[in-house]
Amino acid sequence: MSSLHLTTGSEKPATIDGQARLYSMKFCPFAQRIRLLLAVKKIPYDIVNINLKKKPEWYFKIHSEGKVPAFVDVDGTVVVDSMIIANYIEEKYPKPALYHETTKSRDLELLTKYGMIISILSNCIHGNDKRPLDEVISEITSYMVEFEDELATRGTTFYGGNEPGMLDILMWPWIERAKALPLIYKTPLNFEKEKFPHIVNWKDEMKKLPFIENNACSPEKFAKLIELMRGGGEVDFDNI
Repeated sequence: MSSLHLTTGSEKPATIDGQARLYSMKFCPFAQRIRLLLAVKKIPYDIVNINLKKKPEWYFKIHSEGKVPAFVDVDGTVVVDSMIIANYIEEKYPKPALYHETTKSRDLELLTKYGMIISILSNCIHGNDKRPLDEVISEITSYMVEFEDELATRGTTFYGGNEPGMLDILMWPWIERAKALPLIYKTPLNFEKEKFPHIVNWKDEMKKLPFIENNACSPEKFAKLIELMRGGGEVDFDNI
């Protein structure tokens, strides 16, 4: 597994027989989705991290836009976009099953709606939304009501039941990064926990899981990354 973020002028690492490969960036929430998924599925793979400010020339032959994640299966199949990768892995490596037939269509519907929350958070994180943090959180929580109600309706700790499913896993990276918002905005995060008891319990139980803990993203380091990226200068991804 490569911890260094490869950059312009680097050589493409040789593939490892019998292992898939994930092209990633260690702070990217979309790439973290796939790291979590691969951990749950226990799929052997190696990671090649990409410096997204100075991308290796060879990487554009793998992903034409130079984005992460990109997943290269053991047979050489290349898949990009975290949602497409997730569904590809679920189909190719079906155990453990992360969708249940009775809830799959609803999970997919909720993932689409969760895209609105991702969009809001992304705009805030990258400085494209100039509203005060309280206004941003108010909008996000208005969307989260449906997710709170869904857990109450299902009557389970996780959206996947007694164990996390696809919806749980794909939601998680942005739940984790929400803790970086007060550091980025330098203002307290006012989240009305009492209105979301099921989500609060869900979050507490998710944090206890080894695959979540082993792939965690520090909010302090993530906030530092955003500060550096907003500054427009060099970003040393390996030493944040």
